[in-house]
Amino acid sequence: MKFWDIGIDRSKFDLELEKKLLLENMDYLSSMSVEEQTLYKKWVELQEPSMIRRKSTIAGFYDWQWKPTDITNKELTISEINELDPYVRIVENSDEMMKWTHIRKMIHTMSWSANPGRNVKVYVIDRTSGKLLGQISLASDVTSIKVRDNYIGWKKEDKFEKGKLNNTTIASTIVCTQPLGFNFLGGKLIAAMTTTPAIRDYWKQKYDNVLIGVTTTSLYGVHSQYNGLPHFKTLGESTGQTATKPDDDVYIPWSHWLKTNHPEQFEDAISRTGPKQNVINCILKHIGVSAKTYHHGFKRGVYLAQMYDNGNEFLRSEIEESDLVMKKKFVEGVDYINRWWKPKAIRRYEKLYDENRLKPEDLYYIDGIGCSWDSFKYQYLKDVGR
Repeated sequence: MKFWDIGIDRSKFDLELEKKLLLENMDYLSSMSVEEQTLYKKWVELQEPSMIRRKSTIAGFYDWQWKPTDITNKELTISEINELDPYVRIVENSDEMMKWTHIRKMIHTMSWSANPGRNVKVYVIDRTSGKLLGQISLASDVTSIKVRDNYIGWKKEDKFEKGKLNNTTIASTIVCTQPLGFNFLGGKLIAAMTTTPAIRDYWKQKYDNVLIGVTTTSLYGVHSQYNGLPHFKTLGESTGQTATKPDDDVYIPWSHWLKTNHPEQFEDAISRTGPKQNVINCILKHIGVSAKTYHHGFKRGVYLAQMYDNGNEFLRSEIEESDLVMKKKFVEGVDYINRWWKPKAIRRYEKLYDENRLKPEDLYYIDGIGCSWDSFKYQYLKDVGR
């Protein structure tokens, strides 16, 4: 239980009290490892009143996930992997978007936050069984990532004045169901599906921009599911110069304070990439605390799926759209993905099978709704990042 739940009056904004709550919360979060902090944010998300109210509905989505019939039956499981026929289904109506969000919260260790700007939600589904293989969300790309910008050769003029940032997207969610992920390299499959013709066509239709590249980042440095994936190039690591984000219990009162007392700063903060981060930096400045004090230092791997041979030249405004030449593997789309992924998935499964290291468990956080943090951590921390 948080100490402001045991009788402290927060009906009025008391600057000194709120400062104390903010800094104690950020100190607590800063004491955690990246894995523990990631799981803690997930637990906080699961305690939202809307999640508790809809728990029975969310539980009903569990059976939609793909699973092998019997993971210990080697011949049958290999045949089921070979029969998989993945495709992307883009989510457009509001009811489906809510369902997508609930499932995303159940199967992904990282908490969900919808980015401002462009946002495309996608299911990856097996056409053979009709079951869910994973989820994707594509958002407006991050305005500045040093290693990506250096690789492209990007200047601010290209990104903003000439609008080339609209020709890339960040895959803010790439998640597969379990046990597909651990046992069959399902994360690599879902990552590759971000580059399919159906997604490129939708981006062009919806936003009237050709989609040149997909950026993504990993939670735990450059050792991730994106390594060895022919669709993505490893560019390096982020700087890790991002402040720890406090719990909403303490953040929201401060956000309202900034909006009321410094509206121009608030509007500027929320209009740029990373709005919550920008607001936090403003708040810390106002209370005389350096944002660097709470930089978590968690570096993330940065990856780019550059789908054209001369895509960087286009992003640097050196050639026109009509000059673009797409790489063959992206032209072939799902056919190439299946030819590449299925043999690797089967080899991975056979190796785990032979070494008695299969993990048949699924991952669905339904029992985390309404449980204590200590219980949640005990049950799930060992599997974070698996």
